[in-house]
Amino acid sequence: MLSIVHLSNNDIVGGASRAAYRIHKCLVENDSDYLVNSSMKVIKKYSSDPTVYCLNNNSYFWKRLQPRISRFIKSNFETTNQSAHNIAFPNTGLLKEINNNQSSKKITHLHWLGDNTISIEEVGKLKGPIFWTLHDQWPFCGAEHYTHPPIDKDGLQINDFRYRQNYSSKSRIFEEKGFDINKWTWNRKKRSWTKPMNIVATSSWLYDCVKKSSLMKNWPIHLIPYPINTEIWKPINKQYAKNILGIDISKKVVLFGAIGGTKDIRKGSHLLEEALKILRDSFFSNIENKIQILVFGELSQKKFINNFPVEFLGSFKDDLSLRVVYSAADVMVVPSIQEAFGQTASEAHACETPVVGFKIGGLIDIVSHEETGYLADPFNPKSLAYGIKWTIEDEERNKKLSSQARIKAKKYWDSKIIAKSYIDAYHSVLDF
Repeated sequence: MLSIVHLSNNDIVGGASRAAYRIHKCLVENDSDYLVNSSMKVIKKYSSDPTVYCLNNNSYFWKRLQPRISRFIKSNFETTNQSAHNIAFPNTGLLKEINNNQSSKKITHLHWLGDNTISIEEVGKLKGPIFWTLHDQWPFCGAEHYTHPPIDKDGLQINDFRYRQNYSSKSRIFEEKGFDINKWTWNRKKRSWTKPMNIVATSSWLYDCVKKSSLMKNWPIHLIPYPINTEIWKPINKQYAKNILGIDISKKVVLFGAIGGTKDIRKGSHLLEEALKILRDSFFSNIENKIQILVFGELSQKKFINNFPVEFLGSFKDDLSLRVVYSAADVMVVPSIQEAFGQTASEAHACETPVVGFKIGGLIDIVSHEETGYLADPFNPKSLAYGIKWTIEDEERNKKLSSQARIKAKKYWDSKIIAKSYIDAYHSVLDF
């Protein structure tokens, strides 16, 4: 029997945690010939799932002093990179509990750890075979979870490839000043992680990043996308879904969604705003009566784009509500300028909704250009606007894109298919 223990900061809050939980559940529910005992250990548990266990991190030191130590170390660091920066320091004291009953036949499967799951040094002391599914770039980078976005808010091109260059002082980009926490964090990883781990890249882009990284390029790497249970994640009648949300069925629904909504520059809402202005000025007259914009992941009463009709739906923790939102949409726009996978795009496809985004990162794996959506020229609002127009202007085309999107989701990301890929990967490193 395969025995897998997943280690994640939490189980269902946030995109990375939701993905980790889905990987765990697809193994629990797999119907292959292999028996799999999968459990999950987290710092914070939000679900009622009995296969998820909360680690005992209730010490006064960890709850009170660790955040202060982290803030102090980061206090002299300046950067324009808005990505989270986590140093995973100092030790949590949880290593013994995590290693309990681990053996050469029991796999520890790491996911998104953040600052307070376990330290970099503790990761290096984990027992047994280690797998690590990458939910961003942090494992092979310094403290940053994503390198500096390739363009900043002013459109300036930035090339940040320090993860390929051993975080040398010469490779530091000019936007960063003060104590180099990225170099310090990367050096700690280099010192502590002497035994290669099995890396799982969730997209071709991440796979390529790992193969070019100074830290992990010679480690075993597997390419396995995020799973989605297509028996649960399936479309709801579009007219019915629009009625539930109180939307005029004659309007085309343009959907945008991200944790933090319009606040995270990586998610590209500023580029979507420009694209929608182009739609209004160049493609659609009287657009207010033709298009309804929905935004989830953020709750706000402000106008998102000038005077466009926008509904902010807030955040959802249940799958059914999200299925309704995706099913009501005529197009999902994912204007990210960095995207490790694009879980909202795969969820939309599973709900029979085409996706428009830039031809970057994980979106290249998800969206088949002009078959399940449209891949615009990177960071070009005019190209993005054209992609939205092209996707929604023709009713028959939109229906065909929608149907092909659902077919792709079932073919490549269904939970049963991904469970088999993980089981095969586990067996490839275990000596039975």
